[in-house]
Amino acid sequence: MVRAYANNGHCADALELYALMRRGGVLPDNYTFPFVLKACASDSDPLARGWEVVHGETIKTGFDPDMYVEAALVDAYAKRGRISCARKVFDGMTQRDLVCWTTMITAYEQAEQPQESLVLLCRMQREESLLPDPVAVVSVASAVGQVGDVKSAKSVHAYAIQNGILGDVCVANSVVAMYTKCGNVEYARMAFDRMEEKDKISWNSMLSGYVQNGQANEALLLFEQMQDSGCKPNPVTALIMVSACAFLGSCHLGKKIHDYILENKMKVDITLQNALMDMYAKCGNLETASQMFHEIPPKERDVSSWNVLISAYGMHGRGEEALNLYLQMQEKGVAPNHITFTSILSACSHAGLINEGRKCFADMSKHSVMPEAKHYTCMVDMLGRAGLLGEAFDLIKSMPASPNDGVWGALLLACRVHGNSELGEIAANNLFQIEPEHPGYYVLLSNIYAASRRWQEVGKLRENMRTRGLSKPAAFSVIEYGQEAIGFYTADQLNPYRGEVYRHMERLAVEMKTRGYFPDRSCVLHDVEDEDKDHILNYHSEKLAVAFGILKTDSESTITVSKNLRICNDCHSTFKFLSDIYQRQIVVRDANRFHHFQAGSCSCKDYW
Repeated sequence: MVRAYANNGHCADALELYALMRRGGVLPDNYTFPFVLKACASDSDPLARGWEVVHGETIKTGFDPDMYVEAALVDAYAKRGRISCARKVFDGMTQRDLVCWTTMITAYEQAEQPQESLVLLCRMQREESLLPDPVAVVSVASAVGQVGDVKSAKSVHAYAIQNGILGDVCVANSVVAMYTKCGNVEYARMAFDRMEEKDKISWNSMLSGYVQNGQANEALLLFEQMQDSGCKPNPVTALIMVSACAFLGSCHLGKKIHDYILENKMKVDITLQNALMDMYAKCGNLETASQMFHEIPPKERDVSSWNVLISAYGMHGRGEEALNLYLQMQEKGVAPNHITFTSILSACSHAGLINEGRKCFADMSKHSVMPEAKHYTCMVDMLGRAGLLGEAFDLIKSMPASPNDGVWGALLLACRVHGNSELGEIAANNLFQIEPEHPGYYVLLSNIYAASRRWQEVGKLRENMRTRGLSKPAAFSVIEYGQEAIGFYTADQLNPYRGEVYRHMERLAVEMKTRGYFPDRSCVLHDVEDEDKDHILNYHSEKLAVAFGILKTDSESTITVSKNLRICNDCHSTFKFLSDIYQRQIVVRDANRFHHFQAGSCSCKDYW
């Protein structure tokens, strides 16, 4: 009866029955304890400590050396997050079978200690000559995915093939997820396509892998194939696809996915509701995101609900509203967490609220939240944007742990904005040691040199990039036109609309100059003549996208453009002029934030 309760998730009933049995004078045996411990491990009460009481009883009754009892103890301690206790029991075992080893390997994997998990796997194979079974392979694949080692991932995949266990859908799913976590989407798709049997987890793993690796368009295509296959999407699928639309910033696709969720009467829990809010905010529709937040019953809002809207206000440059929400959530008894502080510090940074940002950073200790590298990144970004480069550098030097690439990258970007080559070189040299193959950092330092007309240093950096096989990421902008997304590269020669768009952009440039526009040639980081600089500026990808919007879309509609890189000063000035001349609202989402242009001004107040 205890086993029946434990195996069917009735943990409280199993423990109550065990207590009744003990009061009745019936002694447990080595068959009793594993199921009682299973119930202890699955008990939803985070404060329950039944497993420790039962552990004591295994010792008192003399069953603690039993291998199955010990394996159950390891599992119970591990599921309660007591990894050191689990390992202590494991190390004290005189006899271990594959289940015992797998339990401990899985415990480390689930505790996000993948290296320990893999070390234990090697020890099992070396000392016991045991080979992993499908259950062990699933845990090992997850551990390899956490490490991100493609070579080890291929070894796990090969082992599953050689031992004939890849036909197990759980093993195949774990291989797909492993490759996606390692960043190798091509191998993940190959493993996925070769699966003889696919379940919802298979499709969701591949969809999630595409989104996590920045291939949201591929996820949308696969989502259509999933529906054609007869496999019905579930709320997890919906959550993944909502994230894909958020990544693309596509209002049309986002609304389409939301309609699909409603039409199929999917359960919209608070997690999916939060994801939908985030999607609308990232698609530029802040009003709908805010409306959805206020439609959630106050008692059902969790900390993530507040975090999503705080972040949304921040990325749209509405720092004051973000701060008000931050205060409101505390008044409602919701404690801010590390994500809250990342969101509010970022909001302060985008809105130039320096003193408020300093106060929020100081508040972290009051809420027992230890500042992490991402919080220091936000602070350095905030101080750097305000031109307080010395204070930002001092903050970096005061960090308890070594600064990561995010922290140094924020300082380097600030040096680019404010033209500080001395501090920029310090930041760049640290970045070259941490991320020597990241082309963006070479480009930023090159831009600093170019702005100072230090063309010799620019040449050296570009040669260094060529030697390393690095190239600057191409600027790319997208505008939605009906149900179609039209993409433009800078100086695009492939777009079918390029001829008429180029001619229209030339006309727009002439018209703007009659209204007082003057090209910001400092945005052209090449040693060329002024006329050539003007020509280059006209063909920035976001300008081509906006010119297309003015040319093709209804005069009453908002022009919404997404760009993969940071918008330049000249494009920013251009869109202010165009929003005033044509009385059009222009919304641009760049790599950092949203810019809402209307009647000749921008929501960022020229601070970004």
